[in-house]
Amino acid sequence: MHVQYAEQPHKPPPGFRIRDATLEDVEGITNIWYESFNPSHKFFEIATPDDTPTREWLNKLFASGITAGPGVIRTFVVEDLSQGNKIVAFSRWVVPQLDGNQDVPLPAFPPHWDPAVSEALWGGMARQRTKVMGTRPHWVAEFIAVASAAQGKGLPLPLLDWGIRQANATGLEVYGDASMRGLPVWKHYGFKENGSFQIQSSPERFGTYEIVAIILTPPAVKL
Repeated sequence: MHVQYAEQPHKPPPGFRIRDATLEDVEGITNIWYESFNPSHKFFEIATPDDTPTREWLNKLFASGITAGPGVIRTFVVEDLSQGNKIVAFSRWVVPQLDGNQDVPLPAFPPHWDPAVSEALWGGMARQRTKVMGTRPHWVAEFIAVASAAQGKGLPLPLLDWGIRQANATGLEVYGDASMRGLPVWKHYGFKENGSFQIQSSPERFGTYEIVAIILTPPAVKL
């Protein structure tokens, strides 16, 4: 059973709207994944290559979160009102459960994926969160991503602000996994480092990729 909370509304910037995602948004969310994460590091060319089986896997991942319902996962999309309500960003939050169990099953990995990389990434994040948070209830800032054409417009801020305000209202922590590139942004809003792990490979592929555990403890400063 999830922690009960009186939802705090989003505060989108002028010209944008934030709403709950529907199954019709899934392919658009996957497109944003590729525009946001894959250009950020060569690691994602191996972890989530841009091919049909991987796109289908991401579609299943995002669809499962939407169908799980608001007591398990909240997925939001940002619409650009000047572009006919085109989806330009999304966020996905795991809702705190009273027993602290927030392991969300993943779809079966595509057979052509590198099994060592896949297990190191998805399994590594789950193990790191369990190690840091144990069984105490908490919010999980799982994904926040912005399409390339909409970057630089401050769209991550209202998506992050939503989760911070839910955490403040419930008196619970926020947990997230940050890349080294994104870590300064999280730290700017009060998140603290609490361990990390590296995914290693041969230098000609992507070198190393480090994921840092970050925690925000309430009360937090509102954005």
